[in-house]
Amino acid sequence: MNGKRLLCLLLALAVLTALLAVPAGAADMAFVAINDTIPLTLTGNDLPFYSGGTLYVPYTVFSQSSLGFYPSYIPGDSTLTLFSRSQRLVYNLNTGMVTDEDHSSQYLPTVIRGGTVFLPAVFSATHFGVGVSVLTSQAGYTVVRFTTGAQVYDDSLFIEKAENLIAYLADQQTADETPEETTPTTPPETVTPTPDPQPEEPEQTPAEILLAVVDASTMAGALDTLAQESLPAAFFLTADELAANGDLVRRIAAAGHTIGITVAPGEDAAEGLALANEALDRVLGRKTLLALVPESSSPESVTAQYSVFVRPDRRLTATEAAEAYGETRLLISDGEQLAAGLPILQEAGVTFSRLQETTVLP
Repeated sequence: MNGKRLLCLLLALAVLTALLAVPAGAADMAFVAINDTIPLTLTGNDLPFYSGGTLYVPYTVFSQSSLGFYPSYIPGDSTLTLFSRSQRLVYNLNTGMVTDEDHSSQYLPTVIRGGTVFLPAVFSATHFGVGVSVLTSQAGYTVVRFTTGAQVYDDSLFIEKAENLIAYLADQQTADETPEETTPTTPPETVTPTPDPQPEEPEQTPAEILLAVVDASTMAGALDTLAQESLPAAFFLTADELAANGDLVRRIAAAGHTIGITVAPGEDAAEGLALANEALDRVLGRKTLLALVPESSSPESVTAQYSVFVRPDRRLTATEAAEAYGETRLLISDGEQLAAGLPILQEAGVTFSRLQETTVLP
Protein backbone atom coordinates (compact mmCIF):
# COMPACT_ATOMS: atom_id res chain seq x y z
CA MET A 1 0.00 0.00 0.00
CA ASN A 2 2.81 2.39 0.90
CA GLY A 3 4.40 1.72 -2.48
CA LYS A 4 1.16 2.55 -4.28
CA ARG A 5 0.81 5.79 -2.32
CA LEU A 6 4.38 6.74 -3.17
CA LEU A 7 3.77 6.01 -6.85
CA CYS A 8 0.59 8.13 -6.82
CA LEU A 9 2.47 10.94 -5.11
CA LEU A 10 5.24 10.86 -7.72
CA LEU A 11 2.72 10.86 -10.58
CA ALA A 12 0.87 13.82 -9.06
CA LEU A 13 4.16 15.68 -8.64
CA ALA A 14 5.06 15.03 -12.28
CA VAL A 15 1.70 16.38 -13.46
CA LEU A 16 2.05 19.45 -11.24
CA THR A 17 5.55 20.07 -12.54
CA ALA A 18 4.31 19.88 -16.13
CA LEU A 19 1.51 22.34 -15.36
CA LEU A 20 3.86 24.79 -13.72
CA ALA A 21 6.58 24.50 -16.34
CA VAL A 22 7.75 27.91 -17.63
CA PRO A 23 9.23 28.38 -21.11
CA ALA A 24 12.99 28.78 -21.06
CA GLY A 25 12.70 32.29 -22.45
CA ALA A 26 10.15 33.52 -19.89
CA ALA A 27 12.84 34.45 -17.37
CA ASP A 28 14.73 36.37 -20.07
CA MET A 29 11.85 38.53 -21.24
CA ALA A 30 9.27 40.83 -19.65
CA PHE A 31 6.69 43.31 -20.92
CA VAL A 32 5.48 46.78 -19.98
CA ALA A 33 1.79 47.56 -20.35
CA ILE A 34 0.31 51.07 -20.39
CA ASN A 35 -3.41 50.88 -19.62
CA ASP A 36 -4.66 48.35 -22.24
CA THR A 37 -1.62 48.27 -24.54
CA ILE A 38 1.81 46.62 -24.42
CA PRO A 39 4.26 49.07 -26.00
CA LEU A 40 7.53 47.69 -24.58
CA THR A 41 9.37 44.38 -24.50
CA LEU A 42 12.21 44.21 -21.96
CA THR A 43 15.18 41.87 -22.35
CA GLY A 44 18.79 41.57 -21.23
CA ASN A 45 20.00 44.38 -18.97
CA ASP A 46 16.56 46.04 -19.06
CA LEU A 47 14.69 43.27 -17.22
CA PRO A 48 12.83 44.46 -14.08
CA PHE A 49 13.84 42.95 -10.75
CA TYR A 50 13.12 43.08 -7.03
CA SER A 51 15.61 44.40 -4.49
CA GLY A 52 14.70 44.44 -0.81
CA GLY A 53 11.05 43.86 -1.74
CA THR A 54 11.03 46.89 -4.09
CA LEU A 55 10.33 46.46 -7.80
CA TYR A 56 12.88 48.25 -10.00
CA VAL A 57 12.40 49.07 -13.70
CA PRO A 58 14.70 50.87 -16.18
CA TYR A 59 14.05 54.62 -16.20
CA THR A 60 13.39 54.48 -19.96
CA VAL A 61 10.05 52.80 -19.17
CA PHE A 62 8.77 56.22 -18.14
CA SER A 63 9.48 57.74 -21.57
CA GLN A 64 6.00 56.66 -22.71
CA SER A 65 4.12 59.94 -23.33
CA SER A 66 0.75 58.47 -22.33
CA LEU A 67 1.91 58.25 -18.70
CA GLY A 68 1.81 62.03 -18.33
CA PHE A 69 5.32 62.44 -16.92
CA TYR A 70 8.80 62.15 -18.41
CA PRO A 71 12.40 61.29 -17.47
CA SER A 72 15.40 63.56 -17.94
CA TYR A 73 18.82 61.99 -17.55
CA ILE A 74 22.26 62.82 -18.89
CA PRO A 75 24.59 59.78 -18.64
CA GLY A 76 27.46 60.59 -16.32
CA ASP A 77 25.39 63.14 -14.40
CA SER A 78 24.64 62.54 -10.71
CA THR A 79 20.89 63.06 -10.94
CA LEU A 80 17.91 61.66 -12.81
CA THR A 81 14.65 63.61 -12.88
CA LEU A 82 11.05 62.56 -13.46
CA PHE A 83 8.78 65.51 -14.12
CA SER A 84 5.32 66.57 -15.19
CA ARG A 85 3.76 70.00 -15.48
CA SER A 86 3.45 70.44 -11.71
CA GLN A 87 5.37 67.58 -10.07
CA ARG A 88 8.95 66.40 -9.90
CA LEU A 89 11.14 63.67 -8.45
CA VAL A 90 14.91 64.21 -8.48
CA TYR A 91 16.93 61.05 -7.78
CA ASN A 92 20.51 61.62 -6.61
CA LEU A 93 22.44 58.64 -8.00
CA ASN A 94 25.33 59.17 -5.59
CA THR A 95 23.58 59.67 -2.24
CA GLY A 96 20.46 57.56 -2.81
CA MET A 97 18.19 60.46 -1.84
CA VAL A 98 15.08 61.43 -3.82
CA THR A 99 13.58 64.93 -3.58
CA ASP A 100 10.11 65.98 -4.72
CA GLU A 101 8.68 69.30 -5.91
CA ASP A 102 8.09 70.38 -2.29
CA HIS A 103 11.78 69.82 -1.48
CA SER A 104 10.91 66.84 0.74
CA SER A 105 13.64 64.19 0.66
CA GLN A 106 13.92 60.54 1.62
CA TYR A 107 16.38 57.72 1.14
CA LEU A 108 15.31 55.55 -1.79
CA PRO A 109 18.36 54.56 -3.85
CA THR A 110 18.46 53.87 -7.56
CA VAL A 111 20.26 50.84 -8.99
CA ILE A 112 22.59 50.82 -11.99
CA ARG A 113 22.88 47.56 -13.93
CA GLY A 114 24.75 47.19 -17.19
CA GLY A 115 24.99 50.96 -17.47
CA THR A 116 21.19 51.37 -17.15
CA VAL A 117 19.63 53.30 -14.26
CA PHE A 118 16.74 51.49 -12.56
CA LEU A 119 14.11 53.33 -10.51
CA PRO A 120 11.64 52.06 -7.88
CA ALA A 121 8.56 51.48 -10.04
CA VAL A 122 5.73 51.91 -7.57
CA PHE A 123 7.10 54.98 -5.79
CA SER A 124 8.00 56.71 -9.07
CA ALA A 125 4.67 56.08 -10.77
CA THR A 126 2.29 56.66 -7.86
CA HIS A 127 3.88 60.04 -7.15
CA PHE A 128 2.36 61.15 -10.47
CA GLY A 129 -0.97 59.40 -9.87
CA VAL A 130 -0.18 56.33 -12.00
CA GLY A 131 -1.07 52.87 -10.70
CA VAL A 132 1.28 49.88 -10.89
CA SER A 133 0.54 46.15 -10.89
CA VAL A 134 2.74 43.16 -11.65
CA LEU A 135 1.01 40.41 -13.65
CA THR A 136 2.09 37.02 -14.95
CA SER A 137 0.94 35.59 -18.26
CA GLN A 138 -0.03 31.96 -18.72
CA ALA A 139 3.36 31.33 -20.33
CA GLY A 140 5.13 32.74 -17.27
CA TYR A 141 6.11 36.15 -18.62
CA THR A 142 6.13 39.10 -16.20
CA VAL A 143 4.02 42.10 -17.24
CA VAL A 144 4.48 45.38 -15.37
CA ARG A 145 1.26 47.29 -15.94
CA PHE A 146 0.92 51.07 -15.45
CA THR A 147 -2.61 52.49 -15.33
CA THR A 148 -3.59 56.15 -15.58
CA GLY A 149 -7.35 55.77 -15.17
CA ALA A 150 -7.89 55.51 -18.93
CA GLN A 151 -7.80 51.68 -18.90
CA VAL A 152 -10.88 49.67 -19.89
CA TYR A 153 -10.01 46.28 -18.38
CA ASP A 154 -9.13 45.31 -14.85
CA ASP A 155 -5.89 43.35 -14.35
CA SER A 156 -7.37 39.86 -14.60
CA LEU A 157 -9.33 40.58 -17.77
CA PHE A 158 -6.45 42.50 -19.32
CA ILE A 159 -3.92 39.69 -18.89
CA GLU A 160 -6.48 37.21 -20.27
CA LYS A 161 -7.10 39.28 -23.39
CA ALA A 162 -3.39 40.05 -23.83
CA GLU A 163 -2.24 36.41 -23.95
CA ASN A 164 -2.20 36.17 -27.75
CA LEU A 165 -0.34 39.48 -28.10
CA ILE A 166 2.22 38.44 -25.47
CA ALA A 167 2.82 35.14 -27.29
CA TYR A 168 3.24 36.99 -30.58
CA LEU A 169 5.69 39.54 -29.09
CA ALA A 170 7.68 36.75 -27.45
CA ASP A 171 7.91 34.85 -30.75
CA GLN A 172 9.00 37.99 -32.58
CA GLN A 173 11.68 38.74 -30.02
CA THR A 174 12.96 35.17 -30.15
CA ALA A 175 13.04 35.27 -33.94
CA ASP A 176 14.98 38.55 -33.90
CA GLU A 177 17.58 37.08 -31.55
CA THR A 178 18.04 33.82 -33.51
CA PRO A 179 20.87 34.14 -36.05
CA GLU A 180 19.98 33.15 -39.56
CA GLU A 181 21.69 30.09 -41.00
CA THR A 182 23.99 30.93 -43.84
CA THR A 183 25.33 28.69 -46.56
CA PRO A 184 29.12 28.61 -46.45
CA THR A 185 30.70 29.93 -49.59
CA THR A 186 34.14 29.51 -51.04
CA PRO A 187 36.16 32.66 -50.40
CA PRO A 188 37.11 34.49 -53.58
CA GLU A 189 40.66 34.47 -54.80
CA THR A 190 42.75 37.26 -53.37
CA VAL A 191 44.00 39.71 -55.95
CA THR A 192 46.77 42.07 -54.95
CA PRO A 193 45.80 45.52 -56.23
CA THR A 194 48.26 47.82 -57.86
CA PRO A 195 49.08 50.54 -55.33
CA ASP A 196 47.87 54.01 -56.18
CA PRO A 197 50.82 56.38 -56.24
CA GLN A 198 48.58 59.17 -54.93
CA PRO A 199 45.94 57.65 -52.61
CA GLU A 200 42.92 59.81 -51.96
CA GLU A 201 42.46 61.19 -48.46
CA PRO A 202 39.59 59.52 -46.55
CA GLU A 203 36.37 61.47 -46.69
CA GLN A 204 35.69 63.39 -43.47
CA THR A 205 32.43 62.85 -41.61
CA PRO A 206 30.33 66.05 -41.54
CA ALA A 207 29.62 67.63 -38.18
CA GLU A 208 26.34 67.21 -36.29
CA ILE A 209 24.83 70.62 -35.49
CA LEU A 210 22.27 71.52 -32.82
CA LEU A 211 20.67 74.90 -33.51
CA ALA A 212 19.78 77.19 -30.60
CA VAL A 213 18.04 80.51 -31.27
CA VAL A 214 18.15 83.48 -28.86
CA ASP A 215 16.88 87.09 -28.91
CA ALA A 216 13.09 87.17 -29.20
CA SER A 217 13.17 90.27 -31.41
CA THR A 218 14.69 88.20 -34.25
CA MET A 219 12.88 84.90 -33.68
CA ALA A 220 10.06 85.56 -36.16
CA GLY A 221 12.66 85.76 -38.92
CA ALA A 222 14.38 82.64 -37.61
CA LEU A 223 11.06 80.77 -37.78
CA ASP A 224 10.63 81.71 -41.43
CA THR A 225 14.20 80.64 -42.25
CA LEU A 226 13.82 77.29 -40.52
CA ALA A 227 10.45 76.67 -42.18
CA GLN A 228 11.96 77.24 -45.62
CA GLU A 229 14.71 74.70 -44.93
CA SER A 230 12.56 72.27 -42.84
CA LEU A 231 15.08 72.34 -39.98
CA PRO A 232 14.56 71.87 -36.22
CA ALA A 233 15.83 74.27 -33.57
CA ALA A 234 15.51 75.08 -29.88
CA PHE A 235 14.33 78.60 -28.98
CA PHE A 236 15.48 80.04 -25.64
CA LEU A 237 13.63 82.98 -24.06
CA THR A 238 13.96 84.89 -20.80
CA ALA A 239 11.05 85.49 -18.43
CA ASP A 240 10.51 89.01 -19.82
CA GLU A 241 10.63 87.76 -23.42
CA LEU A 242 8.10 85.03 -22.69
CA ALA A 243 5.75 87.45 -20.97
CA ALA A 244 5.92 89.97 -23.82
CA ASN A 245 5.74 87.55 -26.78
CA GLY A 246 2.94 85.08 -26.08
CA ASP A 247 1.82 84.84 -29.70
CA LEU A 248 5.39 84.27 -30.88
CA VAL A 249 5.91 81.52 -28.28
CA ARG A 250 2.72 79.77 -29.36
CA ARG A 251 3.82 80.03 -32.99
CA ILE A 252 7.18 78.42 -32.12
CA ALA A 253 5.41 75.58 -30.32
CA ALA A 254 2.92 75.09 -33.16
CA ALA A 255 5.82 74.79 -35.63
CA GLY A 256 7.15 71.83 -33.62
CA HIS A 257 10.32 73.44 -32.32
CA THR A 258 11.72 72.95 -28.82
CA ILE A 259 11.23 75.79 -26.34
CA GLY A 260 13.73 76.36 -23.54
CA ILE A 261 14.38 79.03 -20.97
CA THR A 262 17.36 81.31 -20.40
CA VAL A 263 18.47 84.31 -18.37
CA ALA A 264 19.95 87.66 -19.25
CA PRO A 265 23.70 88.19 -18.68
CA GLY A 266 24.33 89.12 -15.06
CA GLU A 267 20.96 87.77 -13.90
CA ASP A 268 20.91 85.19 -11.10
CA ALA A 269 20.58 81.85 -12.87
CA ALA A 270 18.34 80.07 -10.35
CA GLU A 271 15.96 83.00 -9.90
CA GLY A 272 15.86 83.89 -13.59
CA LEU A 273 15.12 80.32 -14.72
CA ALA A 274 12.38 79.92 -12.11
CA LEU A 275 10.72 83.13 -13.32
CA ALA A 276 11.08 82.04 -16.95
CA ASN A 277 9.44 78.68 -16.23
CA GLU A 278 6.51 80.41 -14.53
CA ALA A 279 6.15 82.69 -17.57
CA LEU A 280 6.28 79.69 -19.93
CA ASP A 281 3.61 77.96 -17.85
CA ARG A 282 1.33 80.98 -18.17
CA VAL A 283 1.75 81.05 -21.96
CA LEU A 284 1.73 77.32 -22.85
CA GLY A 285 0.50 75.64 -19.69
CA ARG A 286 3.73 73.67 -19.18
CA LYS A 287 7.26 74.03 -17.88
CA THR A 288 10.62 72.76 -19.11
CA LEU A 289 13.96 71.55 -17.79
CA LEU A 290 15.83 72.72 -20.91
CA ALA A 291 17.92 75.75 -19.94
CA LEU A 292 20.60 77.85 -21.63
CA VAL A 293 22.75 79.68 -19.09
CA PRO A 294 25.46 82.27 -19.85
CA GLU A 295 28.96 81.14 -19.02
CA SER A 296 29.31 84.09 -16.65
CA SER A 297 26.14 83.22 -14.68
CA SER A 298 27.52 80.22 -12.71
CA PRO A 299 25.62 77.51 -14.66
CA GLU A 300 26.86 74.86 -12.22
CA SER A 301 24.51 76.31 -9.59
CA VAL A 302 21.42 75.03 -11.45
CA THR A 303 22.62 71.76 -13.00
CA ALA A 304 20.76 69.73 -10.36
CA GLN A 305 17.40 71.30 -11.25
CA TYR A 306 17.68 71.71 -15.03
CA SER A 307 19.17 70.17 -18.14
CA VAL A 308 21.71 72.96 -18.61
CA PHE A 309 23.56 74.00 -21.73
CA VAL A 310 26.16 76.75 -21.51
CA ARG A 311 26.10 79.90 -23.62
CA PRO A 312 29.81 80.76 -23.90
CA ASP A 313 31.00 84.35 -23.80
CA ARG A 314 32.50 83.80 -27.24
CA ARG A 315 30.00 82.13 -29.55
CA LEU A 316 30.91 79.45 -32.05
CA THR A 317 30.71 80.73 -35.63
CA ALA A 318 28.96 78.87 -38.45
CA THR A 319 32.31 78.32 -40.19
CA GLU A 320 33.86 76.82 -37.04
CA ALA A 321 30.82 74.60 -36.58
CA ALA A 322 30.96 73.41 -40.20
CA GLU A 323 34.65 72.51 -39.81
CA ALA A 324 34.08 70.40 -36.67
CA TYR A 325 34.16 67.20 -38.72
CA GLY A 326 32.84 64.11 -36.97
CA GLU A 327 31.84 66.09 -33.87
CA THR A 328 28.64 67.45 -32.35
CA ARG A 329 28.40 71.21 -31.86
CA LEU A 330 25.83 73.56 -30.33
CA LEU A 331 25.43 76.63 -32.54
CA ILE A 332 23.82 79.56 -30.73
CA SER A 333 22.65 82.49 -32.86
CA ASP A 334 19.92 85.06 -33.30
CA GLY A 335 17.64 85.10 -36.33
CA GLU A 336 19.91 87.23 -38.51
CA GLN A 337 23.03 85.19 -37.73
CA LEU A 338 21.09 81.99 -38.42
CA ALA A 339 20.05 83.16 -41.88
CA ALA A 340 23.64 84.09 -42.72
CA GLY A 341 25.18 80.90 -41.32
CA LEU A 342 22.85 78.25 -42.72
CA PRO A 343 24.30 78.34 -46.28
CA ILE A 344 27.78 77.74 -44.83
CA LEU A 345 26.56 74.76 -42.82
CA GLN A 346 24.54 73.29 -45.67
CA GLU A 347 27.42 73.58 -48.10
CA ALA A 348 29.55 71.58 -45.65
CA GLY A 349 26.87 68.86 -45.58
CA VAL A 350 26.38 68.93 -41.82
CA THR A 351 23.65 66.94 -40.09
CA PHE A 352 21.04 68.95 -38.17
CA SER A 353 19.67 67.36 -34.99
CA ARG A 354 17.11 68.54 -32.44
CA LEU A 355 18.36 69.88 -29.11
CA GLN A 356 16.33 68.31 -26.26
CA GLU A 357 16.46 67.91 -22.50
CA THR A 358 18.07 64.49 -22.96
CA THR A 359 20.74 65.65 -25.44
CA VAL A 360 24.30 64.89 -24.35
CA LEU A 361 27.14 67.06 -25.64
CA PRO A 362 30.74 65.82 -25.62
